[in-house]
Amino acid sequence: MNPVIRPTGVPAATDRQQDRLREAGMVLLTCDSGGRPVSSGATGADWLRSLVSRSGFVLRALKERCRDWNEQDRPAPVEAVPGLWLVPMPIEERRNRVGYAVVCIPCAELLESEYLHMMCQGARLDATWCREQLAALPPAAAADVPRLAVLVRGAWADEQRRCSDERVIEDVGRELGESYEEINLLYSITRNMTEVDCPERFLSVTCDELRQQLPYTWVVALVEGTGATSDAPEHVAVAGEQGGTGADLVRFGTRLIRAAAPDRPLVFGPDDAGAFRAGCATIAQPILRDGRVIGMLMAAGKEADDQDASSVDMKLMSAAASHIEIFLENAGLYEDLNAMFLGTLESLTASIDAKDRYTCGHSRRVAMLTRQLAEACGCDAHTIGRVHIAGLVHDVGKIGVPERVLVKPGRLDDQEVDWIRRHPEMGHRILRDIPNFGDVLEGVLHHHERWDGTGYPAGLAGGDIPRVARMIAIADAFDAMMSSRTYRQGMARSQVLAELEACSGTQFDPELVPVFLALDFTEYDRLVDDHMSAEPGEATRGRAA
Repeated sequence: MNPVIRPTGVPAATDRQQDRLREAGMVLLTCDSGGRPVSSGATGADWLRSLVSRSGFVLRALKERCRDWNEQDRPAPVEAVPGLWLVPMPIEERRNRVGYAVVCIPCAELLESEYLHMMCQGARLDATWCREQLAALPPAAAADVPRLAVLVRGAWADEQRRCSDERVIEDVGRELGESYEEINLLYSITRNMTEVDCPERFLSVTCDELRQQLPYTWVVALVEGTGATSDAPEHVAVAGEQGGTGADLVRFGTRLIRAAAPDRPLVFGPDDAGAFRAGCATIAQPILRDGRVIGMLMAAGKEADDQDASSVDMKLMSAAASHIEIFLENAGLYEDLNAMFLGTLESLTASIDAKDRYTCGHSRRVAMLTRQLAEACGCDAHTIGRVHIAGLVHDVGKIGVPERVLVKPGRLDDQEVDWIRRHPEMGHRILRDIPNFGDVLEGVLHHHERWDGTGYPAGLAGGDIPRVARMIAIADAFDAMMSSRTYRQGMARSQVLAELEACSGTQFDPELVPVFLALDFTEYDRLVDDHMSAEPGEATRGRAA
């Protein structure tokens, strides 16, 4: 069995591992490479665990055996005391062995061993009662130990892989969450960049968004007017506590505008003499136009134990200042910036779609079709944008599905189908901590529900299914049927539309299906052609018969 790789230290066994082995009449201990036991992390009293882990004979044997195990690549099972076998499984960190997970297997010989009485004394257990409990397990035979060792080592390795996979999914979710927080902030700002007739409103929205994302008491934006001769800024926005403090911060920022060097944010620690106020850390990010400082975006009064400005604080401030510059320079760039935001989402989802050449571009096409359907249903511009985002990320949970399942040629078996059916919930888990993503999450979690209630994961039916999910379900099914697979060719357009109509009222919303059937698929065909031109030899998809 390959050694188990752990990030730091000697880990305690999981409760799941402990419980499974205990049900089989075995005990799992962990120790460092010197044989010193590590807390198992198990909860509750257990006579068998106490009998093994509190025995001085067993602990001394464990320490002695570790010296031998340290010299062996594949340590073999050994008998600690007559009738009690130890099965070691190395734990390594950066190729260095740091300890062992040891499965203790009591055998029938222990019932008659004189060591049982001494082990019971060490654990403060009644020897007669313990003998009865051991006999009731029943204990294994010594001849079975080699086979049991193979089984427990395999189970241990499987459990470690499961835990590792869960950690990977959690890490990916956390990283995506951090990225989405920044993207969501920038997107919230860019949504207001079309209001060119009201700079104060745009600056106010920017400050409010930063105030929600950053642990600072005040966020202030100051911008000079074009050709202004007054010492006071023309545009001012303050988010946070009102009163004299905000006015003082505005005066402080006005002085900084005159002194700030281009492209250089000013960071004042709580004890800096130049800070806005004693004990108050301040970030001042210049706002530029043609290389000249024309404004200042500031955050002051950090509400955290660490009063120093973090790299995240600086990154968000810099990003917000850049957007203010863009707004002031040309509010018409709003559409380009919005496209950049959506492009970021597309790149995230495309990395998942690209695992399988047959689904490459799927998320982008589903997003486009879902947006078209929302437009045809008369949704407002904000809802259309959110529906489009939901369509882009609807399959993000497939990042947690093994690649061998995603790219398997031919049909999937029941276990592989179960993996695929988990992706809506995994996608929901990955995205659920992102602020203001509630409406998007509904589409991610429920896009495989059916109108008749036989879908998954929640078995919702009819109007209980969120509308965004009902829209995605139709677009998702359309593209899936149009796409070729290793085991079938894509269907003709007329067949696909007929199938959607046939499933209206059972699988799909009967009110949405007619609207979808009436859509213009020119843009969809263009996306398909773009994908086919990028993939030489790609099988032709179904088109109108």
